[in-house]
Amino acid sequence: MNTTTRTTSRAAAPGRRVAAACAAFLFCLLASAGSAAAQTRKELGRMWTFEAAPLGWFQEAYDWQPTEQWLEHARLASLRLGQRAEDGEIRWFCSASFVSPHGLIMTNHHCARDAIVSVQGENDWLKDGFYAGSYDGERVVPGLLVSQMVAQRDVTAEVAAKGADAVLEEAERARPELSHQVIALYQGGNYQLYSFQLWEDLRLVCAPHGQVAHFGGDPDNFCYPRWGLDFTFLRAWRDDRPVDSSAHCFEWRTAGADEGEPVFVTGNPGRTGRLKTLAQCEFLRDHYYPPLVTRYENLVESLKERAAADPAKEKELRSTILRYENSRKALQGYLDGLRDARILAIKAKAETELREAVAARPELQEQYGDAWERIAELQTRKVQALEKGEPIAAFEAEEKVHEKRIGEACFAVYGTSIPPDATMSLRISDGVVKGYPMNGTLAPHLTTLYGLFARHHEFGGVHPFDLPQVWLDREDELDLATPFNFVATCDIIGGNSGSPVIDTEQRVVGLVFDGNIQMLGNNYVFDDEISRTVSVHPAIIVESLRKVYGAGALADELERKGTEKDERTGGLEAARRAVDVPGRVADAAAEARAVKASVEVRMLADAVRLYYAKNGRLPESLAVLAAPDDRGHRVLEELPGDPWGSAYALVPGERPRDFAVVSAGPDRAVGTADDVSSATRR
Repeated sequence: MNTTTRTTSRAAAPGRRVAAACAAFLFCLLASAGSAAAQTRKELGRMWTFEAAPLGWFQEAYDWQPTEQWLEHARLASLRLGQRAEDGEIRWFCSASFVSPHGLIMTNHHCARDAIVSVQGENDWLKDGFYAGSYDGERVVPGLLVSQMVAQRDVTAEVAAKGADAVLEEAERARPELSHQVIALYQGGNYQLYSFQLWEDLRLVCAPHGQVAHFGGDPDNFCYPRWGLDFTFLRAWRDDRPVDSSAHCFEWRTAGADEGEPVFVTGNPGRTGRLKTLAQCEFLRDHYYPPLVTRYENLVESLKERAAADPAKEKELRSTILRYENSRKALQGYLDGLRDARILAIKAKAETELREAVAARPELQEQYGDAWERIAELQTRKVQALEKGEPIAAFEAEEKVHEKRIGEACFAVYGTSIPPDATMSLRISDGVVKGYPMNGTLAPHLTTLYGLFARHHEFGGVHPFDLPQVWLDREDELDLATPFNFVATCDIIGGNSGSPVIDTEQRVVGLVFDGNIQMLGNNYVFDDEISRTVSVHPAIIVESLRKVYGAGALADELERKGTEKDERTGGLEAARRAVDVPGRVADAAAEARAVKASVEVRMLADAVRLYYAKNGRLPESLAVLAAPDDRGHRVLEELPGDPWGSAYALVPGERPRDFAVVSAGPDRAVGTADDVSSATRR
C-alpha cells in the first residue's frame, strides 16, 4: 500500500551533521487550529499536519490532548523512506520510524522488498527471510534513505511574492546541512517549507519470509480479517557506528492497544483527492480509471506469464509482480469508491456547502466563485478530446490553475480546521481500535496466530495460503493466542505503509501495512463507518523474532531488555541488574504473564461477542464457550486458565450485552488492583 513521490529539491550531501538541529527547532503550533473543538468537515478526513494539530478535537474526541513536546518527539521519531537514484533524484514511497535508542528503524516488508533484492546476491532473502544476528552482519543497502523533519515554516506569502524556487534556494543557503522542500497544501492555498535531516547509511537488520509477510497474496490484499507479518527492520548508521536515536525514538508496547483505545498514525500519506470537484470525480470514474485498471490487469497477466516460463525470471520479477498487483487492486478500489452513489452524494453536499460559504462573502465570490464551473467545462473538453484521440495536457494545465483557486477558497473559509490533501509529507492521524460489521457478521478488532494456521490448513497449504516449513515446524512452540493484525479508524492512504501506530504514551502498538477494501474509497471522500487501517500487532513481531527467527536480541532491543534502558539511567540500572539476576528473571516472568493474560482476556472477549452474535445473549459462564452445542460445535476448542493458575471470569455489566473477561491476577482475587480485564488497558 505504498505510493511514490519524486522530488528534485536539492538535498544536502549525505553524511553532513546537523548541529543542534533539535535544540534550535522552531516548530509553530498554530493557535487557531489548536483550539478547534470539532471536525469541521469530516469528509476531508483526519490527516493533520503537525504544525496544525487539532488539539481541541483531540480533547473532545479522546478526553486527551498532546503537549507541544509530545508532538515534537513524535515528529522526530517518525521518518519517510525513499531511494536516491544515481542522478541524485529521491523517490519517496513509504513511512518508517525509530524504535530503539540505537538507530533501529521499523517499516514494512513490502516497502523494503526492492532493498532486500538489491543486497541478497545469490541468496533468496526475499523468499527465505533474513536476520543479521549482529551489527557486523547488517547489510548496507545502497541508495536507501530516510528523512526526519526537523524544521517547518509557513512561506505562503513568500511564495506568492517571489516563487517557490526562490524560497527553496534561500533555505538551502541558510541551512545547507539540511534537505528542504516547499510543499503546496490545500492545492496551493497554503505553502510550507519543510526541512529534513537525511540518514543515508541504512542497513538491513531483519526481514521475515516473503510469503508470511504477504500471506494470502492478492486475494487477501486490501482485505480483513488478515494475517500479514509485514515488517522489516533497518538500522541507520553514521561514521561506522549505529546512530544514537535515544532522544527521538518510540517505546514498544508488546501487549498492543485495547479495543476502543485511541491511537495515532504518524506517517507520510502519498496522495488524496478530497478537494477534487464533483465534476472531476465523475471524469475520473467514467474516463480515467476504467482504462487504467484494464492496463494494469494486462500488465500483471503478462508479467506472470514471463515468470511462469523461467524460474530465474520468476525470482527476478517476484517483487515487481507484487507491486503491480497491489497497484491494480488499489486502482480498482478507487474506482469502486467513485462508483458508490453514497460517496458522491457526500461529495456533492460538501461542494454545495463550500460554494455557499464562498458566495456569502462577496470578496471570495468575486475571486473564486466561477472556479467550479470552469473546471466542469474543462472536464467536458477533455472527454471530447479523448473521443477524438487528441491530447488533453493543455486542459489539465488550465485545470491546475482553477484547482489552486478552489484550494485558496477552501483555506479562506475553513483555514487549518480541515486537513489538507495528502502530499507525501508528515501527518498525524487519530482514531480508535475498532472492529466493524462485515458480510452479515462482525470483523473482530484483532486476529490471532490461530487464524494464520487455520487459513493455511483450510486452503490445504496451496499458494498464496501456504506457510514456510519452519513455521509449520514451530507451530507447537508458538503461542497461538498471540494477536496478529488489528484494525483502527485512523485515516491512511498509500505512502502510510510502514507508519507506526502509537498510543498516548508514544509506545508502538502497531505497524500500518494496509487498509480494508472500503478504505480505498476514502481517496476522494473520507468515511470511517466501515473503512479501517490494518496493522501488524507488536506481539506477533516479538513472538516471531523469538521463536521463529532466532532474533531474541532484536526482540530485547525493541522491548528494552538487557542494557537498552541502562544507558538512559547512567548505568544505575545496569548496576542493579548486575547484582539482582533473580530479580531480573522474576520481573521478566511477571511481565510475560501479564502480557499473556492481557492477550487472552481480549481473545476470550471476542469469543463472548461471537457467542452473543449467534445466540442473542451472553453465555452463563466462559465454560459454555468450550462446550459443544446441539450440533457439536464449540466457540472455543479449549478454555485456557490464566497464567497464575486461576480460571478467567466472565463479569456481566450494567446492560444486557455489557461484560468483561477478567483474570484475578497474581493475588488470585477478582476485584483487586492487579486484575487484568478486557475492559481496561495495560
